Amino acid sequence: GPAFNHNNTNVNLSSSSSGQPPVNTAYAPSIGGPTIYGRPPYAPSNYPSVSDDNATSRVGTAGKLALGALAAGALAYGVHEYRESSAEEEKKEQQRKKYHEEERIRRESDARQRREEEETQRRNEYDRWRREEDARYYMLQQQQQAQQPQRQHSNSPSVVSHHTNRPRPGSRASTHSSHYSESFRPPDPFGRPPYSFDQRDVRLPDPSRNSENSKTATTYPELWQKPSDPTVKIGTILALKHVGSGRHLRTDRSHSTESGSNQQLAYAHGWGADELDRWQVLPANTETPAPGSIVSYGMQVRLRHFETGRHLHSHYGFVEPMSGQNEVTAFGGQTQSDENDHWVIERWGDGAYGQTWKATDPIVLRHYVSGMALYSRDVPMTGDIQPVMCSGAGHSENDKWRVVLDC
Repeated sequence: GPAFNHNNTNVNLSSSSSGQPPVNTAYAPSIGGPTIYGRPPYAPSNYPSVSDDNATSRVGTAGKLALGALAAGALAYGVHEYRESSAEEEKKEQQRKKYHEEERIRRESDARQRREEEETQRRNEYDRWRREEDARYYMLQQQQQAQQPQRQHSNSPSVVSHHTNRPRPGSRASTHSSHYSESFRPPDPFGRPPYSFDQRDVRLPDPSRNSENSKTATTYPELWQKPSDPTVKIGTILALKHVGSGRHLRTDRSHSTESGSNQQLAYAHGWGADELDRWQVLPANTETPAPGSIVSYGMQVRLRHFETGRHLHSHYGFVEPMSGQNEVTAFGGQTQSDENDHWVIERWGDGAYGQTWKATDPIVLRHYVSGMALYSRDVPMTGDIQPVMCSGAGHSENDKWRVVLDC
């Protein structure tokens, strides 16, 4: 406030009529200070008082502003915390995804390595078993040759049929009984070296025995037989069951080979025959038997898959991946077929050449070009797919198949 004026004579020291203490009128109006009961101390009676309602209103407004500020601060803090927690969770989620992806890749790599090791082990076991079996077979052959006079082989067409692979006069195949004989050896193919049953002994099909040069009908009537009629004929619809595993020979359009031939895969599958396991018995290319003709052991036939129309086929140059042996596929069609589709039907153990093919007999399907037998064993390749290949001389239990009629 202003400096005190000592020269001010307008000082009223007398008491007022209102009973208030005397006030220096020159000084008092200029004095500020805290409000006491609505007025400055020693203020005149006419000094404007502060309304209690206005004070309450101002306090309430200030409180609301303070509460609003607190709420805004709390909201801003909450948003900040939420953003930080969201970023942290997103970072953790990315780390979890990365960890799971690395784990998946590691598991797949370990599984692939185990499969490769198992496949290598199976292949080595198979090769060792096949070598032992071949050695045993050739030892028996040598023992038999040492005990009996050397048989004379003749390739005369009048003795060995080029198309049916019939037995030679005086050969063991024409005189043996139906019991198993480990010394059985199929006749040699006409005009070709004797079978070696060696995958490295590559043999090519005769180009004159294909569908382009064949008078054989492209289709034959379908014969649906009951088990009460076990005689297999040209046109018979049947399924082939692998005796060792109980699975049926089949093919379909959804499975192809992985060897590079890109042909339809033939494999063993399932224990109950269905429409994908049906095959029709047809004559070899250039043969013209009447429909319904009885098939004898030693004859060459083709097996056409009933659903896809392709023929059971094998060849050199492409191998079944698990065993490394010649692969078996389904190939061609009604107007496309070659000698690699030809199979010699033999009764397992003794051949039974010249006798009637009965559905009740265990059989060997021998690939005519290579001489090796249709083979499988109960070692699934993937899922429920059991591999089938051409391998060996046909003396193994895993070379044994049975006919299923009424399939």
